[in-house]
Amino acid sequence: MPIKKYMDLQSQLDLPFLETNQIHLPQIFNILAEKFGLENNSNQLFLDLGAGNGTVVIFSAVNYNIRSKGIEIDPILVEEAKYTIRALRSQKVLNKRIVKKIKIVQGDFYELDLKNYDYIYIYSLPTMQKYLKHVFKTARLGVIIISHMYPLRDFEKDLQLEFELNHNGENHKNITYFYRKVKLGTKTV
Repeated sequence: MPIKKYMDLQSQLDLPFLETNQIHLPQIFNILAEKFGLENNSNQLFLDLGAGNGTVVIFSAVNYNIRSKGIEIDPILVEEAKYTIRALRSQKVLNKRIVKKIKIVQGDFYELDLKNYDYIYIYSLPTMQKYLKHVFKTARLGVIIISHMYPLRDFEKDLQLEFELNHNGENHKNITYFYRKVKLGTKTV
């Protein structure tokens, strides 16, 4: 097996597709707007690491009219996301202007440079978080990192927890964590 295919397979095993429940998205984005400066129709950039079927990216672009990108390693999920975008476009749910703000790419986010993004979303299992340290190091200071369901452990040197959003589920508690990348040893106000 060629090394690239092996690495792609390993990445998929490390980070399986976990779909964000759509009922949580309005709450998450309201917090981004109220507490973290997300502005409708701005030049801000949103990124979903492990975008799966594109639900979060599509929501971001449609509801906040900002450039929203998703990176997903699984080509089947990338195609599903693109199919959804085409279907929404043909049903006139999305206009051409919004479609241009949505970008779903197939790739490995472990290889991505995050310096240009204002908001970075991730839904990751705690077991794979040890692989994220070098990824977050490429993010710029002040970026807001949104971690759905699981806190980001062992990132105290680079990330400061700013807010926890509790979603009350039927059988369990769901939490979204909002972090800000800070310079070593500094505190935000």
